[in-house]
Amino acid sequence: MKKLVALFTLLFALSACGGGGGGRPSQDDIAKALKDSDNPAGSVFQSGGTSDDVIDCIAKALHDSDLSDDALQALVDGDKDFDGSKKDQEVISSGDLTDEIGKCVTS
Repeated sequence: MKKLVALFTLLFALSACGGGGGGRPSQDDIAKALKDSDNPAGSVFQSGGTSDDVIDCIAKALHDSDLSDDALQALVDGDKDFDGSKKDQEVISSGDLTDEIGKCVTS
């Protein structure tokens, strides 16, 4: 149950994060952010004791998703002030990303 709460918290954080414009962050950069307890998205996973394997899987799902480079960079930067684009909102609400992340969390 804690993993599902973390999943939805991450998706909320993505929809409210901001970004820079320096290209798409690497899967490793995303994973590092999710493992960083000082990063707003990472703190969710660290408080829930999520394993590195699950976080690496989530990082891959995020990297391979249709989320914008800016949204992913915002996640990496821990930028709480960014408002995701309409397309980012659609990607998050479509269910495809949730399904991919859900596979990581429930496996």
